[in-house]
Amino acid sequence: MTQVAISADFLTAMMNLPRTQQKKVNQFVNKFRNDPRNAGINYEKIHDAANPHMRSVRIDQTYRGIILQPERGDIYILLWVDHHDEAYDWARRHQCKIHPSTGAIQLFQTQTKIVEEVEQKVEKVEAENPTQLFENYNIDQLVKLGLPEEFEKKAFSLTSLEQLQSIEKELPVDAYEALYMIASDLPYDEVLADYNDNSCNEDIDVDDYAAAIERNGSKRRFVLVDDEELQKMLDAPLEKWRVFLHPSQRKLVERNWNGPVRVLGGAGTGKTVVAMHRAKWLAAQLIDTSNKKILFTTFTKNLAADINVHLGQICTKAELERIEVINIDAWVGKFIRRHDYKYQVVFTNDRNPKRKKCWDYALQNMSSELSLLERFYQEEWQLVVQEQNINSFKEYIKAKRTGRGTRLNRKERMLIWPVFEEYQLQLSHMNLREMTDATKDCLDTIETKSIKPLYESVIVDEGQDMGTHAYKLLRALVPEGLNDVFIVGDGHQRIYRNKVVLGRCGINIVGRSRKLRINYRTTEETRRMAVSILEGISVDDLDDGKDDNKGYVSLMHGTAPEQNNYSSFNEEVDYIVEVVESLVAANAKLNEICLVARTNGLRDDYSRALNKSGFQTYEIKTNGAEDRNVEGIRVATMHRVKGLEFQHLFVAGVNDGTVPLGVVQSDDPVEMREFELSERALLHVAMTRAIKSLVVTSYGQPSKFLIV
Repeated sequence: MTQVAISADFLTAMMNLPRTQQKKVNQFVNKFRNDPRNAGINYEKIHDAANPHMRSVRIDQTYRGIILQPERGDIYILLWVDHHDEAYDWARRHQCKIHPSTGAIQLFQTQTKIVEEVEQKVEKVEAENPTQLFENYNIDQLVKLGLPEEFEKKAFSLTSLEQLQSIEKELPVDAYEALYMIASDLPYDEVLADYNDNSCNEDIDVDDYAAAIERNGSKRRFVLVDDEELQKMLDAPLEKWRVFLHPSQRKLVERNWNGPVRVLGGAGTGKTVVAMHRAKWLAAQLIDTSNKKILFTTFTKNLAADINVHLGQICTKAELERIEVINIDAWVGKFIRRHDYKYQVVFTNDRNPKRKKCWDYALQNMSSELSLLERFYQEEWQLVVQEQNINSFKEYIKAKRTGRGTRLNRKERMLIWPVFEEYQLQLSHMNLREMTDATKDCLDTIETKSIKPLYESVIVDEGQDMGTHAYKLLRALVPEGLNDVFIVGDGHQRIYRNKVVLGRCGINIVGRSRKLRINYRTTEETRRMAVSILEGISVDDLDDGKDDNKGYVSLMHGTAPEQNNYSSFNEEVDYIVEVVESLVAANAKLNEICLVARTNGLRDDYSRALNKSGFQTYEIKTNGAEDRNVEGIRVATMHRVKGLEFQHLFVAGVNDGTVPLGVVQSDDPVEMREFELSERALLHVAMTRAIKSLVVTSYGQPSKFLIV
């Protein structure tokens, strides 16, 4: 059976063509996919190509495609498309072959003038500094990471990370990444596990492209497609996350796990991409089974909406029918309605007048012997009473208050409890239940009615934002065992106050914890600035351990982020407008630009200012997915951009009293420290939405989080 594969580079080259030519390429690829041996394909041999099996094919009178037609095996690989002369020149300068150690298909530049110039610089620096970058490794170790033989001498002549970066475009992507990782002091064995699947050291047939295309290392850059997948790719070829996964990601996705899995990773490492592809892979296994489904859930409604849209881009109709995407609170609401729940559900942070009245009555029981703020009682209720499911004074006396700064003796707890007791009575009197209680009631209903597990698998995105009771509920929704729970998250991005220890929720991840380290979204310069916001702050790993950013790197480089302070709002806006105008002049699209602010009010102020300057804006609303087809500069709050990304990003109004918000006050030092951590995480999340450029601005007194 004839196989046709497409490289990621082919899709990139296609998108750089004029729109009329893109349509012709689309037509050609469909024709080629159906019959690569058709006489009308017009194969032409390229006599001086780097690989003798490269051929050119005619797109039209002006444009040519470059195809690899291996001598053995019934497989064709689309490599590149360009203007006639440029296409032939590309074939002369690029090699495509199977690496003898990893077995992956590699595409890279041959020796060029640029490389020769780099070698000359390397020799000059080496004379001044003889220390080699890879002096602690031998040639066999580097080859096992995917280094081609053409670069062996050059690799051992490098003396700095900067020199390695200077030849990035010459190396195969996998080889460059692996070398960068060990040069950044990541353990060799960990890097080897990610970049070399040939653990049994089988003999690799470097001419067998049909076998090579099936390896994870090849799937990173090449894909075999059927008709439906092909059309989806050609409709939006730059969204490569839909098709191409890093080997470390694919190992998480396409595997039967014998129990719960937790995947950690910094912003931009592709956690959500992994979760979505995991859902697709699991759904494909269920298509022929009756009524079995996968639950894909997250904490916020808007992120669930975004995920639902993206799943529609990678899944078949049959696969989508097996995946239910819904945020956890909405799931709880749907479940209790089906079971004739008699209470009205209210949320901890909403402004429901009935709930406020309950607190007003309860706080009348505050003891004059205690000098505690009203906020203390609400924090104690949420973080101690609700978290530990406390229903009596006897339980409260024994309760642990981990993470609470105000110490309480027995007498003080006795004076505090009447407030909580009254609050519970008032909620009951007004027929109200908080969402935490409604979640616990769902679990009680499942247990008392002996409801069988409702899903085959559960996938959780942004797992750091889920609380204890939510995880206990999720544990009850799926049978323990094969592929039951898959969680992705990052404590550094926790913008809500929920903390969890998975093991205490019946979710045992021992032996099934993994970490993603490569940031594919932002430049290293932006990553460093965003990480600096969390410098020196201890972050948990969702299971009573600590997590850090060790080994978290971006392999992309660009201009340093800007950080500017202005004397007034108008002066700040004038500069933002100036930068936007320069971006538009450089052919940036308005829908690739986003301005982020801390509050709804500030977001609206900037939106009006941009409108006044002649720019259309588009608000990314709290509920619902972003419509990429609508023109306009995106404006959003910091909370709303979580899970999104933009080519160019402004984080505006990062002022003292705004970031962190000055309205929150507590007499509990631990509470204030936790609040500040969540505000730092919020700014960190906002900054990491940037792909190419990041501008952070403030006016008046800047936030203490910024280094000015």
